[in-house]
Amino acid sequence: MKSKTMILMVVAVVCGLVASYLTSQLIAQRSKEVDLVVAKKAIPQWTPIKNPEEFFELRKWKETDAPQGAVTDMKELKDRVVLKDIEADKPVASTMLQDKNKVGLEGMLTPKSRGMAIVVNAASTAGGFVQPGSKVDIVHTTRSSGGADTKMVLENVLVRAVDQQPVRPEDRASMIPTTVTLELSPEQSLKLCTFKDTGTLTLLLRPFGDSSVIEASKEPITLPETTIVKNDPPKRKQGFIQNIFNGPAVKQTPFIKEDKKWRNDNERNPDYQSPSGDSEGK
Repeated sequence: MKSKTMILMVVAVVCGLVASYLTSQLIAQRSKEVDLVVAKKAIPQWTPIKNPEEFFELRKWKETDAPQGAVTDMKELKDRVVLKDIEADKPVASTMLQDKNKVGLEGMLTPKSRGMAIVVNAASTAGGFVQPGSKVDIVHTTRSSGGADTKMVLENVLVRAVDQQPVRPEDRASMIPTTVTLELSPEQSLKLCTFKDTGTLTLLLRPFGDSSVIEASKEPITLPETTIVKNDPPKRKQGFIQNIFNGPAVKQTPFIKEDKKWRNDNERNPDYQSPSGDSEGK
């Protein structure tokens, strides 16, 4: 009896120790904290994340309360787009953000800017060397019978996409586009809309790092009117020849009209034309 009692007591003590250990581990697990990315303020849907520190910060959070797929690294947020509203002081999960590979052009535009496409060709895009990321000046030209007017419309404009390509291709230095999408302010967009269908738009490619402004848009550049010179045929003088018959001999006296009077022209004028068209007369 005593040996069995001792065994039961030992088993009870071991079970107690195991239970105590498991309980302490469970408590420790529940109180364990991890660093999670938490929203500093409410973030509305479709907000582009250019600077993660503006919207998020790292905070200690109970591991048991962390959402599935919780973001733990601020670098994962850069250039992402918020897919649904995020409440302030809430951990951020990866499902709340759009995948980097699926971010469209709207995710690349600067806040408060607009994307606007214009129709172009090789000649109006510096031979096709205008690429995504290029900076350009935009010139507008109108032509009429009196000449042509050329005006600088916008300067130092960022090209966001060429056709449906928002990234500069690595294997091509140029491409022949049909459209170019520009990043503009709302005011610039309205200004360009007034010009795009009233003439020809040409994109002038800028060198890298050139942000100079020439302010040529203050006054339009007007080409001189084309002067057409007409070579009118010389006017023929009106006149006639008087024939005086003296037997077989005939004396011809030419007359021409000058200052509304008929005058005798003893020497035959090369510009003379008789009223009948016959210089010899009958």
